[in-house]
Amino acid sequence: MSGKFKNSKIIFPINFYKIKYFNPTPFHIKKKFFNWIGDIKGFYCLDLFACTGALGFEAASRGCKMCILLEKNKKFFYFLNKNKFKLNIKNSKILNLNSLFYINYINKIYYNLIFIDSPYIIFKKLINSLKFSLNVLKKNSYIYLESIFNLNLIMKFFENKIYCLRYDFFKKINFYLFKVF
Repeated sequence: MSGKFKNSKIIFPINFYKIKYFNPTPFHIKKKFFNWIGDIKGFYCLDLFACTGALGFEAASRGCKMCILLEKNKKFFYFLNKNKFKLNIKNSKILNLNSLFYINYINKIYYNLIFIDSPYIIFKKLINSLKFSLNVLKKNSYIYLESIFNLNLIMKFFENKIYCLRYDFFKKINFYLFKVF
């Protein structure tokens, strides 16, 4: 990690890497994204599919005001809390909830940045995550998205709502930084 918790490591058991759809954001992609976006001090961030918490904890380390990390898997949730306690991260909350349930029924905050690095290989679920995210974002805020789907396919559904500031890919994963109108 960078920022306040520079050189700290997030710990997860080796056997987690064998879990289907366990695909943490690689370090070099995370680094590139945070270089793209720059200063996030004062931001309210939402990590919809926290997994290891790499993106949410990095946002907290870089000075965001608050980062909410959502993780419905109880094993991941347990280790997220263990890492939060170990690093003594004060500006984050970890909730064991489904992300769409949280957005629709619990959320009371408008965010500056949402991370969507879900394991979605089903296009309709990815589009729904983006659509619901738009309801809890401030104007001129950002969405970070990792997906196997290309930009043109995604933009067919979100013309005049978001635009792509930056884009790159690694292996089969495309990653995007969108700005919300």
